Amino acid sequence: MSKMTCLALALLGLAGAAQAEKVNVVQITDMRGQVGFEVMNREEFTALTQAIKEETAVFAASVAECKKEWEANKENKLPFQGGRIKPRSAKKSPMEFADREKADKKKAQLEERMNDKQIEEMDKESKKQKAMKDEDIAKADAKTSAFEDAYTMISKKMAEKLKRDVPAIGFVAAEPSKEEPKKDEKKAEAKKDEKKPDEKKDEKKAAH
Repeated sequence: MSKMTCLALALLGLAGAAQAEKVNVVQITDMRGQVGFEVMNREEFTALTQAIKEETAVFAASVAECKKEWEANKENKLPFQGGRIKPRSAKKSPMEFADREKADKKKAQLEERMNDKQIEEMDKESKKQKAMKDEDIAKADAKTSAFEDAYTMISKKMAEKLKRDVPAIGFVAAEPSKEEPKKDEKKAEAKKDEKKPDEKKDEKKAAH
């Protein structure tokens, strides 16, 4: 093999390595509509789209089953909020980066813009709530709670079918802990203990 051929093969190898290192910033929207950004290479993005494809395949059936369970529970006064929940989606930016460091900087810029937008929306919502009546605020809070409950139900149902959790972005409302009744019991016991000194005083008075 000639030196020129070896050099050509070496350059092709370097070109292949450079191609493999290229990354994109990917915008991911979770089932609640929350948006996040990740830096991914081709293989990582392919794995993500495959995961989303699997989730989408079980989504409709999961929603239908959860809606049936929701409507069967007479304690639920509001309609099932599953219509506001959508399968995850991912959008790859057309701009490719030769290394992750530059892509991370772009990701940080996009996150900053997103945060600024969220702050503006929160300010608008806060002003809107100040103008609302207490009963209207209560209704809005109840709807938000019903939405979070629907999201939790659908996520659980999908996890059962997929044998894995569906990732979410940002804060997710925690489920009520099974240990909460125990905490209430402890509080009740503490109150009993507080009453004991008074009971002892009454007992002393009765003795005198």
